[in-house]
Amino acid sequence: MNILIASEKYKELRYPKNHPLRVPRVSLMLNYIKALGFDPNYIEGRNATIEELLLFHTKDYIDALIEADTNMKSSNYIREKYSIGTIENPISAGMWKGSLLATGSSVQAAEYYIKNHITSKEFVSFNPAGGMHHAMKSRANGFCFLNDPVVAIKYLLNNGFKKIIYIDLDAHHPDGVQEAFYDSKDVFLLSLHQSPEYAFPFKVGYQNELGTGEGFGYNMNIPLPQDINDSEFVYALEKAMEIAVDKFAPEVFVVQMGVDALKEDYLSKFNLSNNIYIKAIDVIKSYTKKFILLGGGGYNPISLARAWSLIWLYLEGIKPEEITITKEAKELLKSIDYEDFDELMEDDIYDTILDKPREGSIRIKEYLEKIFSLHKFII
Repeated sequence: MNILIASEKYKELRYPKNHPLRVPRVSLMLNYIKALGFDPNYIEGRNATIEELLLFHTKDYIDALIEADTNMKSSNYIREKYSIGTIENPISAGMWKGSLLATGSSVQAAEYYIKNHITSKEFVSFNPAGGMHHAMKSRANGFCFLNDPVVAIKYLLNNGFKKIIYIDLDAHHPDGVQEAFYDSKDVFLLSLHQSPEYAFPFKVGYQNELGTGEGFGYNMNIPLPQDINDSEFVYALEKAMEIAVDKFAPEVFVVQMGVDALKEDYLSKFNLSNNIYIKAIDVIKSYTKKFILLGGGGYNPISLARAWSLIWLYLEGIKPEEITITKEAKELLKSIDYEDFDELMEDDIYDTILDKPREGSIRIKEYLEKIFSLHKFII
């Protein structure tokens, strides 16, 4: 049994024009699944409560978000202290109301996990709107205003779970999550991402960031070079998971599967196909059949709708070869008019849901082994 948590409300809760998050995401995924002839059968997401937000965020920061939302503008003080109302983190309906819904939905995912993980042999609760991993305790950051992964993990910790592994496959390093648990022995962070040498957040996400205090050894960053292929990404994930799970023996797996790592996403410098998400699910399921899944990045609406739909249908037991691209599905994606993505996409992208694999030789084995050697002997 799996649970999809979503809402059509996100259509009205978007970022402003010219912002990377202006594109349709969750609603497009739902409509694409329907157009393919399947029923997404989702549970309506809910807003987070203030008490849930306070599991991580400070009250003064929450009050600043509410004030900016009420006035639909940011004072100089709020902009400078909390980074609310900047070009990166603009004032919009998505800023507070959208973030509140996404965060509440991630807490819902945790709630359903708690209710079902004992009685179900296989169970995934998926909140595609979640995964806003950059937000800090009292500062907006990297398009993110509320850090729903941290809130959801804190919720799990408050409900008796002691060992939680957070696996982040987004193209960008989860700096907000790392900061929240850097000194914690209860949360292991494993992230594969574009190296901060060339990608946001630039200053954080290096391999020598191993945690501190009780959390030393429980932070594994795998910054990857540009232009990696499917084979290299999956190899890095397999080896990293083997080390992390053996060392930490987690009770709960929380996975952030942002799809901005795809070749078609203009904020990615990787050469990856959406095959990596199918393979990532298989890798994770070799360790656990029950986990919480969050969305994350994804700024090309065409590749995002295909990837998230592919992920959900695969979780539901529907293999890619069993999916027929209907006329309605093709027309839906073609109706999304964002010319700036055209040159990034293959000609057959509207006619398939699964990309052609972008495999190749594993050129980074020696590089990865140096990273893994930092963790193999830390107890």
